[in-house]
Amino acid sequence: MFDTVWKDSFVEDSTLTRAIAILRKQLEDDPRSPKYIETVPTLGYRFIAPVEIVHRRETPPLDASTSAPSTLLNLSPSEPAAPVAPHDLDSVARPVPPGKDRGRLYATAATVLAMIGIAYGVRFVHSRTLPMSVKDTTIVLADFANTSGDAVFDDTLRQGIIVQLEQSPVLRLLSDRQIRATLRLMGMSPDAPLTAEVSREVCQRVNGGAVLEGSVSRLGNEYVLGLRARSCSTGEVLDAEQIQVARKEDALDALSQIAVRFRTHVGESISSIENLDTSLAEATTPSLEALKAFSQATKVFNASGSGTAIPLFQHAIELDPQFAMAHVWLGRMYADFGEEGRSIESTRKAYELRGRASDRERFSIDASYDLIVSGNLVKARETCEAWTQMYPRDPYPRGFLSGIIYPAFGQYEEALEEGKNMIEIDPDFVVGYRNIALNFIALNRLADAEAILRRAVDRKLFLASFITDSYRIAFLKGDTVGMKRATKAAPTNPWLMNYEASTLARAGHLALAREMSARAVSLARQASRPDTEAQLEIAGAFLEAAYGDPRIARKMALLAHKLSQGRNAEYGAAYVLAITKDSSDASKLTADLAARFPDDTLVQYDYVPTLQALLALNQHQPEKAIELLRTTLPNELSQPLHPIYIRGQAFLAMGHPAEAAVEFEKILGHPGLILNDPLSVLTLLQLGRSYVLLGDKTRARTAYENVLNIWSDADPGIPIRQQARIEYARLCGPEDGYPLHTWPDQRRTDVRPIKQILRFSRTDR
Repeated sequence: MFDTVWKDSFVEDSTLTRAIAILRKQLEDDPRSPKYIETVPTLGYRFIAPVEIVHRRETPPLDASTSAPSTLLNLSPSEPAAPVAPHDLDSVARPVPPGKDRGRLYATAATVLAMIGIAYGVRFVHSRTLPMSVKDTTIVLADFANTSGDAVFDDTLRQGIIVQLEQSPVLRLLSDRQIRATLRLMGMSPDAPLTAEVSREVCQRVNGGAVLEGSVSRLGNEYVLGLRARSCSTGEVLDAEQIQVARKEDALDALSQIAVRFRTHVGESISSIENLDTSLAEATTPSLEALKAFSQATKVFNASGSGTAIPLFQHAIELDPQFAMAHVWLGRMYADFGEEGRSIESTRKAYELRGRASDRERFSIDASYDLIVSGNLVKARETCEAWTQMYPRDPYPRGFLSGIIYPAFGQYEEALEEGKNMIEIDPDFVVGYRNIALNFIALNRLADAEAILRRAVDRKLFLASFITDSYRIAFLKGDTVGMKRATKAAPTNPWLMNYEASTLARAGHLALAREMSARAVSLARQASRPDTEAQLEIAGAFLEAAYGDPRIARKMALLAHKLSQGRNAEYGAAYVLAITKDSSDASKLTADLAARFPDDTLVQYDYVPTLQALLALNQHQPEKAIELLRTTLPNELSQPLHPIYIRGQAFLAMGHPAEAAVEFEKILGHPGLILNDPLSVLTLLQLGRSYVLLGDKTRARTAYENVLNIWSDADPGIPIRQQARIEYARLCGPEDGYPLHTWPDQRRTDVRPIKQILRFSRTDR
C-alpha cells in the first residue's frame, strides 16, 4: 500500500511510531486494550477491528483510495504492507467499528491514511531548514520577567512553557540540570536568576541556537504575556509573540496559544502541532498555584533529591487533586524511598487521571503504572521504547530502561547502552550516572564503575546511593578500607547498614550482623517507612535462615509481612518461610502473590515459580522443582539469583552433580550480581559438595577451603559452619593431617559418610 500511495518513500521506525500514536489518539484507541490497532511485539502493528467487504459500486469514489488493503493492517517497519494491485481496488476491506454509522466510518477511514501522512509531514520537518534556524539546536529558556506585581506567576509561567514546548518532537530545550551546571562553570550560583543576559551566555557556552525570553506585565486591569526568541550568537530577534488576557486565570490558556505560534514559526508541521498539542490546563492543571508548587517541587528534586521534594508535590495535589503529573511524580519519590504501598497509591491515581496530561506525559504515566502498579515489564518496555522513538531527546524513558526494565530481564549490556544515551542527551542528569555504575557493577567492570562515579562527582553531581555503590565496588575489590570509608560517609543510611550486615553475616560474624540489621530496621521505623522497614526485616530474616536460628527467621518474616503486603516484601517473607520448612505459610503467601499480581512479570515468571520450586523440594520432588523453574530461564541473571541456586539444589537432590555444579558456577561467575549476599558462600559450599559427588577431590577441597577461609574467624556454634568443617575433615582424611577428632563440637555435628549427608541434608541451610 505504501508503494502505491507514496512511491519511492521510506518510513523510519520513529516516523511509524509517531503515526501510530497519532492514529490511536484520533481513533480514541487505548493501546492497553485496543479496539483498532494492536501492537505485535518485535513485529509491528496490525488492524484488529471487524471488517466487511464493500464493492466499488457501493462505495463513494473517495473510499477506494482511502480503504485499508486487507483485513490485517501489518505496519511493521521490517515488513511493509504489500502493494495493492490495481484490480484489487474493486474489492477492498474496511473496518466496521461497533455502533458507528457509515458517515463516521468514511471519516475514520480517511483519518487513517491522513494520519499516516502526518508521519511524512513530521519527517519533512526533520529534513528541511527551519525559518528560525533552531532546528535540532538547543534552546535555553530564561526566567519570565514578572512585572505584574502578582507573585503567583513566579516560576509558574516558565514551567508552563516547558510543558508546552516539550510536547514538540523537534525542539530541544536545555534541561534545568544542564543550566545549573553551566552556571557553576560561569562562577555563579546554580540558583542564580536566569535573566536574558545570563541565559544568552549559558546558550553560547552550550553552543545553543536560541534563547527564549518570557514576560508578564500589567496593562490597566489586564495582563500581557510575551515570548521572544533571540539568536544566541548575534542577539537578533528571531520571533516575538504577545497576547493580552483580562484575567490571570486565563494566563495558562494564553501561554498555550503562544507556544503553538512559536512551534509554527520555527517550522514544525501543522499536523504535528495539531496532534501533539494538549492545552496547558489539560496537560497539567488549571490552577496557577498548583503549577507553581509543582514547579518548585521539580526544582527542589533536581537540586536536593526526593525527600525534600515530597512535601511540595503533596502541596500541589492539595491545591488540585486532579493534577495527574503531580501524582505520578509523587509516586516516583515514594519509590525512591522503597515505600511501595504509597508509590502504588499515587501512581494508580495518576493513571486514573491520565486524560489530563499531554501525549508525552502520558508515556510517563503509562510507564510508571506498569513499573510500579501492574508490574508488567513487557508493556513498560514497549511504552519506553515507543517513547524514545517519538521523543528521542527525552532522557526519562532511557532512565527507566537502563535502571529498571533491562536489568530486570538480565540485559545489562542493553541497559548500559541506554544509560550512556541518557547522559549523552543530558550530561547533568545524575540518575544516568548511577544507572551506568550499577550496570558496570553487574557486568563486574569495576574500574569502569568507579570511573563513571568520578565523572559524576567531577560535574558536581551527587546521589546518596553513590556511597552504597562505592561500598559494593570496594567489597568486590576486597578493599576493606574503601568499605569503611563508605560506612563512615553515611552512618545513618539504613540500606548501607543492611549491606554491612550482609557482609558481616557472610563472614560468619552473626552477632554483629544482627546488631547492624536491627539498627537499620529501627531507623526505618523511626522515619515511619513501613515498606522499607519490612524489606530490611526480611533481609535480617535471610541472615538468620542462612546462618542462625530458623525459628527466629520465621518470626521475622511473619512480622515483615504484617508491616507490608507489597510484592517484594511478600516474596521475601514467603522465601524465608519456605527455606525454613514452614511450607504451610509459604504456600499461602505464594498463592496470594500469584492472585494479587496477575500481570506482574517478576511475580509470575520469577517469584512464584521460585517459591513453588522451593515447596516442591520440601516435598522431596526435585524433578517437579526443575520443571517449575523453566519459566525463570530467560531472565535468570536478574537479581536475586535464587532460581539458579534452587535449580542447583534440585539437581543435587536428583543425584546429578555435574548439572548442579554448572548452576552453582553460574552464580559464582557473576560476582557483580551476587555481591556480598551470604548466598555466595552457601553456593560455594554446594559447589564443593557437587565436586565430592563427581569424585573431583582436588576441586572439592579448593571449594571447601575457600568457604572455611571466609569463615576463619566466624562466631562459634554456627550450624552450617560446623557442618562444612566436618565435611572437609572427612574429605581430607587423617592421611592429610585433618583427623576428625581435631575439630571442635564434633558431637553436635553430623558424622555420617559425606555422600549420605548430601543425600539427606537440609540443603537450604
